[in-house]
Amino acid sequence: MSAIQLFLFHIFAGLFRFVPYSLLYILSDLLTFVLRYVAGYRKQVILDNLTKAFPEKSSAEINSIVGETYRNLTDIILETVKSFTTPLPELQRRCVFLNPETVTDVLDEGKSVLLTGSHTCNWEYAALLLPRALHVPVLAAYKPLTNKPTELFLTRKRSRGGMIPVPMDSVMAELRRNSSRQTATILVSDQSPSSRKRAHWIKFFGRDTASLPGADIISRMFGYPVFSYRITRVRRGYYEVTFIPVSLHPSESTEGDITRRYHELLEEEIRANPGNWLWSHKRWKMMRE
Repeated sequence: MSAIQLFLFHIFAGLFRFVPYSLLYILSDLLTFVLRYVAGYRKQVILDNLTKAFPEKSSAEINSIVGETYRNLTDIILETVKSFTTPLPELQRRCVFLNPETVTDVLDEGKSVLLTGSHTCNWEYAALLLPRALHVPVLAAYKPLTNKPTELFLTRKRSRGGMIPVPMDSVMAELRRNSSRQTATILVSDQSPSSRKRAHWIKFFGRDTASLPGADIISRMFGYPVFSYRITRVRRGYYEVTFIPVSLHPSESTEGDITRRYHELLEEEIRANPGNWLWSHKRWKMMRE
């Protein structure tokens, strides 16, 4: 965004304070129609991904998931903008952590943990509220933007629940700096890596898939237990978060084990509700050879 665009976005986001959720989802339905039928936003990418992931499904079934995918995306966009001005207690009512003790019991042993997230349902709600659920400092790796005013605006909004944003290139240094205290570190791990050489290659929906190795490498290096957090949409605007152990003893794992287990859990989650995942990114753009 330019400075003028960012100023206008400030005003736009501020106005969402006065938009009731009933109207928010009417707007989301309209935006879904625009993105899908008018703009055709990443339509071919979404179709290609779904046909690769679900070759057994009919065209009608694929088209139904496409519609759910667009609505999931527009819900997340508008919910996130509204969350900038929504009181945290209201967001906690809308995003409930069902079993935080699964992680806090490990934290009570004096250990730090890694949390592997994914772009499923409203991941922004979950990241915003994780510090309140776990009661320890929560670091969250993110990719810095080229536009620094926009980055500053977003990191301020995302950190108001206590989350500590950390640029991806600084994660290792930040973990070493915080090695004397308990932390939980979020690594959103379902995106494509930038380097084929450093990628972990796993089977995901039956296809060779290049995957980010960060959680696997860091957990084994620091000995931090790894948990995945699964977000489920209970009904529109309401979510539940469940923690699932990925590796409680990472030092006993060999390279790639944790990456594979995370993706097994992710595929299981997506297959249960395929329209809740972000199919609009090119997940299989990198070839093994």
